[in-house]
Amino acid sequence: MYLTLVFCCLVINAGGAACLIAQANLERRRKTLFALAALVSITLKVILASRWSDYDVGSYEVVASLVLHGKSVYANTERYNYAPLWSLFLAGLKQISAWLPPLGRHAYHLTIAAFLALVDVALAALLTTRYQYDAGVFFLCCPVTIILTGSYSQFDNLALLAGFAAWLLIREGGATWTRTLPSAALLGLSMAIKHICFLFPFWLMFWSGLGSWRKRIAYAACAYGLFGASFLPWAMHAPSRAGIIQHVFLYRSRFYFSLLHLVAGSRHFWLVSSAETRILTLIWMGVLMISGIVAARAKSDLFGMYLLAMVAASPALNDYYLALPVLACAIFYPRWPIWSFLAAAMVVLFSSPGGIFVLPFSRIYYLSMLSCQVAAGTLFFVQMRRRLPVEADTSPAAESATKALTLAAGSYALLFLLLVIKAWTLGMTAKTWILPGDNG
Repeated sequence: MYLTLVFCCLVINAGGAACLIAQANLERRRKTLFALAALVSITLKVILASRWSDYDVGSYEVVASLVLHGKSVYANTERYNYAPLWSLFLAGLKQISAWLPPLGRHAYHLTIAAFLALVDVALAALLTTRYQYDAGVFFLCCPVTIILTGSYSQFDNLALLAGFAAWLLIREGGATWTRTLPSAALLGLSMAIKHICFLFPFWLMFWSGLGSWRKRIAYAACAYGLFGASFLPWAMHAPSRAGIIQHVFLYRSRFYFSLLHLVAGSRHFWLVSSAETRILTLIWMGVLMISGIVAARAKSDLFGMYLLAMVAASPALNDYYLALPVLACAIFYPRWPIWSFLAAAMVVLFSSPGGIFVLPFSRIYYLSMLSCQVAAGTLFFVQMRRRLPVEADTSPAAESATKALTLAAGSYALLFLLLVIKAWTLGMTAKTWILPGDNG
């Protein structure tokens, strides 16, 4: 069953991407370049996966082993904090990796990275055919995407693919029930993989493109209903039910690098108490809901706006959260804040304490992560002013580069000043005010 699930997904991704590009109204040269970019992108991601693994890849092995032995992941490990569907994919990918012994100890990571690299190709094909050619190529060649999929091998892109497809079905507005219901089902599927889009149905309830309130409520009910139904096989098992509540719905990140946390009263810049966690999470959800109501009344691309707001207002960030704004950047390509975000994101990935490069720049890492939020928020507001889903940016390249550089440098300077002021008001020394073991 697990192998069938993986192979079906591979066929849909690879075959769907090939069909979309083949049928697209593009010159043959452009189609060839897209195929070449896809091949290079996949190769680079697989190479990165062969060089490094992290804690999450180890968690994947634990989860896959439990599933293959018929055990509940929710009752037997704390290392799985998502809806159940990804655990089934992990089991199927584990079975495939067992056929690849020559690849050594990284065989499982290589299998996951190759699978997710094909998901990126499917996303790029949708961007190319539904938005613009440059957007798809940008997404394939973006170094942030390559590092995140290859090294970290997080599955955000698989959930984003289902959510993005759901949005494209209704994007033009005035959708009939024959489009609305499949779209809601795809959005429920997205949340059953990873609950990135958990508030997107709420956003759509305020979007007039869905039509009547009856249709909007039915859409949200269908999406959330499918997400909830994905847990039913484990709901009757008390230990699994307790694990779902504790490790999925009550799970919170341990590290709170964010703009929200910067302005909080905590003496720690990286850890928060349970009370602070609850407060910051409620603020985040409140900001997201308000942003959704405002964005739904504009004419911009709602899915891209949602991804930007998710990260810009998030109370907790990690390296792999950057996958969300990358897709938004491709949707809104080539707006000038994109380049500011990419610059900060690359500094994040090169200076991450737990990343593949392991450079001793924890203070720079902190500032860069917050600068990514500033850039994502700036892109959100820039797009709100444009109020068009796709519109060529006619600004000269030099002007765009100047704006992006100014935003990046200004955000670093302002954030550093805020850090200094906060540390000074709390009476903290320069050696203890950012991260444990700070060498920055």
